Amino acid sequence: MLKALNNFKLLSMTCETFSPNSLYQQSVRWGRKPLWFPTAKSKLFRVSPRKRLPKEEEVEKRRLYNSYRTQVKSIKQYLEEKYSLENQEAFDEEKHKMEIEEDFIQCSEINDKWNEEIKKSREERVEKELQESIEDAKRRLEKRLKIYAEQRETAEEAVRQVKEASQHFITPDKLDAAIEYAINNPVDYNFALDLDGNKIRGRETKPPSKIEPEKISAKA
Repeated sequence: MLKALNNFKLLSMTCETFSPNSLYQQSVRWGRKPLWFPTAKSKLFRVSPRKRLPKEEEVEKRRLYNSYRTQVKSIKQYLEEKYSLENQEAFDEEKHKMEIEEDFIQCSEINDKWNEEIKKSREERVEKELQESIEDAKRRLEKRLKIYAEQRETAEEAVRQVKEASQHFITPDKLDAAIEYAINNPVDYNFALDLDGNKIRGRETKPPSKIEPEKISAKA
């Protein structure tokens, strides 16, 4: 209890003397000793005991090692005999050149064969693409001609309507007759409405004895 009280007093004194500008240090503990650190003094002269294998295991290990060494030695000796200079034939430069030329001729024939196959496939592909382009151009041409035909029909219909409407146009030759007809047949666009929503046309013209009023709907 006394020790805990002293520790608490020490902590209180440390907190009172702490200032924001003081240097804060914290030690870093390595989880494991780095490789560049030297051997510890307590382990400097320690000699680890040598591991002893059982007698049966040691005999079996030696047997496997001897077998492996014998096999490797046999393979090595076989390769040495096979590729030794004594068993190799004398190097013939002319024969070597002929072999190179024959190999080149064979490679050239194979290359020519591949080139012919690629050429044939390329010509087929180009021909196919050309036919597809021609068909696409024909389709686009037909579509464009159809649009032109529709536009022409629309223009001809508009011209025909204008020609039919031109029959009622007032030309200089018909001007006097049109004026005389307008004077003799006046048109009055004024009208009146009664409380029932009936339309009575005319403002200055004298209506007949019996007027047939025109009913106006609510939408009018």
